[in-house]
Amino acid sequence: MPSTRKKYVRLCTLCALFLVVVVGIGSCRELPPRLPRDRAPLKNAGWPAPTVYDDDPLHPANRWYQRSFAPRDGLGRILELDGTKGPSRLGNPGALDRAEIRSLLEALGVEPPEAGEGRARCRRDLLAQAEYWGERDADLAALHRKMAETLAPAGKNP
Repeated sequence: MPSTRKKYVRLCTLCALFLVVVVGIGSCRELPPRLPRDRAPLKNAGWPAPTVYDDDPLHPANRWYQRSFAPRDGLGRILELDGTKGPSRLGNPGALDRAEIRSLLEALGVEPPEAGEGRARCRRDLLAQAEYWGERDADLAALHRKMAETLAPAGKNP
């Protein structure tokens, strides 16, 4: 009889463990974040990117535009685009700016703007930036030209 008793003890232990696991899994859930009433969410100046070439502010073309043309403060942080003034080129690009522009251009090659007008505007700006980068970074200028060629309408030479 001791073996039968051992079986029942093991079965009860296993059932209790299973119940603990089920209750533990059922109680795991994500709690939405809540801010106290006296606090507001942080605002990042210049974010999200302006929708210049595509309706999605996170589209690589819009983010490239923001990285290439948005005004900066003294520490290099991106500021809001002022609607009264036109965009200006990046004055003193650092290694981070160059790396992000490279990665955004590569992403732009994979996911170009959908709309014809946005695509043409993006191509024009890419060619203008290729001229700008020609004096500073030949590889980056070549990448701008390559991306502009991919955005060219079918059957037309740049």
